[in-house]
Amino acid sequence: MIRRHLLVFIAVLLYMARTTPLLAQDDLTPAQIDHLIRAEWKRSAVAPAPPTDDAHYLRRVTLDVIGTLPTAEEVKAFPYKRHEVLVQLLNSPKYAEYWTAYWDDVLMGRQVRRQVVDRGVFREWLKGQVSANTPYNKFVYELLTASGVNTNRTVAKPVNDAMPQMDMDANGKTLADSRVNGAVNWYMKYADTPADYSGAVSRLFMGVQIQCAQCHDHKTEAWKQSDFRKFTSCFMQAQVRPVNRVVEKGMSRQLELTDNAKPIRIPPRLMAKMKENGRLEYAAAEPSALDGTSFANEPNKRQAIAKWITAPQNPWFASAIVNRMWAHFLGRGFVNPIDDFRESNPVVMPELLKKLADDFTAHGYDLKYLVKLICSTQVYQLSSQPAKSADEGNTLWARYRLKPVKPEVMMDMLVTATNMESMLERVAGNRLPALKIALQRQLTFLFDVDEEFEQKDYEGTIPQALLLLNGSVANSAVSLIPGAALTEVMALPGSDNEKVESLYLRTVSRLPSKKEIAYWSKFVNTPRAIAQTFTPPTGQERPRLAGSGEGVEQNLQEKTANQERRTGGADPLGRITGRFAQRTGTPKQQAYEDMFWALLNSSEFIFNH
Repeated sequence: MIRRHLLVFIAVLLYMARTTPLLAQDDLTPAQIDHLIRAEWKRSAVAPAPPTDDAHYLRRVTLDVIGTLPTAEEVKAFPYKRHEVLVQLLNSPKYAEYWTAYWDDVLMGRQVRRQVVDRGVFREWLKGQVSANTPYNKFVYELLTASGVNTNRTVAKPVNDAMPQMDMDANGKTLADSRVNGAVNWYMKYADTPADYSGAVSRLFMGVQIQCAQCHDHKTEAWKQSDFRKFTSCFMQAQVRPVNRVVEKGMSRQLELTDNAKPIRIPPRLMAKMKENGRLEYAAAEPSALDGTSFANEPNKRQAIAKWITAPQNPWFASAIVNRMWAHFLGRGFVNPIDDFRESNPVVMPELLKKLADDFTAHGYDLKYLVKLICSTQVYQLSSQPAKSADEGNTLWARYRLKPVKPEVMMDMLVTATNMESMLERVAGNRLPALKIALQRQLTFLFDVDEEFEQKDYEGTIPQALLLLNGSVANSAVSLIPGAALTEVMALPGSDNEKVESLYLRTVSRLPSKKEIAYWSKFVNTPRAIAQTFTPPTGQERPRLAGSGEGVEQNLQEKTANQERRTGGADPLGRITGRFAQRTGTPKQQAYEDMFWALLNSSEFIFNH
């Protein structure tokens, strides 16, 4: 055991010796972070996993930083210095796309049914912030203090006197359009529920759960109902007023968010509703921060509380975002759950969290800097295979935490691996946008997972498994359709070994082992009966093959009626591509289809490891 630990330690040292430092000598370096964590491993008698290899690192960091798979060319380009990979990923256009989707999910959630929220305009604002790498403190300040109009999707110009006239500028736009600020849409989500808004602000940007104090005091909690009311009072100056009352179907109402310097006069007819949602009590409370700082004499309470939240002196602000980013990349934060900083939920390695938070603040709240720092640590670059004496709960990050990918990432992975975009364009035509939305909703419903809990293996639900095993998303994508990935692979010159390598690079982002090449080469050349040709009504069924190889023909039963009920109907891709899901071609071509299908359904493809 001692000899094994020594070999792992030497491997770590050799790896760190070949890695070029990313940061200046005065900065908190990846080596210093690793040193602190190794010391904690030693105190806790925890053995770390060995370093991961280049192929696994490339796949891991590409999924974590830009939410997609590396190309086959990128995998084959190794070895090169890993910090160069990071620089390329941080400068990739996909970085902005991925983190825009990330923050949209964090702030807005999966569904916002309010007609006053323009999700598209909000995402445009987010993308501008991410693309410019806006300092995190400025990003949060602008979000919390945003004023302006929520949408530029206005109604058509009036055609008769019965419709209200709207002021237009020289370009034919309404004057309200010039005041559009996508950031106000986050407030619009909570416009009728100020308590939910203040709870979200505290939880997301400070990791402090105050919403439990909304109704009454808890003996075991630090925050009292009076604290909650005072904090919520800081946002009660915000006022939403309609810009126009005409709304086209499918569009958001055009509203404007402003701050009232004077107390808002409440019409008697609204008094009962205001009492019901607590607005009267919140408006009457003294606006104060969680540390007791009063803003009663501040002319703009929202600006005052936003300045307090994002100040370097705030004990929670920088720590909360560092903890969130650490959890995203390492699978578990210093505090778990990531938004629950409290005495009864102690911080793991608090001294390291403070060093990271102080360093992040000193570098101007630069999120790209923080991402680069975390991904440059040896801790991030450990294998996902644990050592024998590793911490069973992996609370000290002694191995990379096996993580299921988000539904949006899963969709991108399938599209990238199979050339699905090209295939769908040929099949769906002008129905492609609607089809992609339907597929995204299905994946979101079935694969929306909690990243804070580690997966040991494929632990998805039965509907999740059946969606991949029998769903037309996977089955049609592995067929020999013009433009599909498998069609391109089969057209490549060379031996079966080279075709097997190509499919491995497309799916699991590595070259197959000699044992895997031998197995699949034998598999595709084994004589078999040609399967019955048929056209499934929904693209969900898949035939069973004689002699199709171990593991490949298992669980090919049709999707259950329970899944049909839970997903709200037949598989959307099947309705359009069902005619392509026929079993045609030679037995060898069908064997390649089954091989490709098996790779797409493997745990190695589905998880980030």
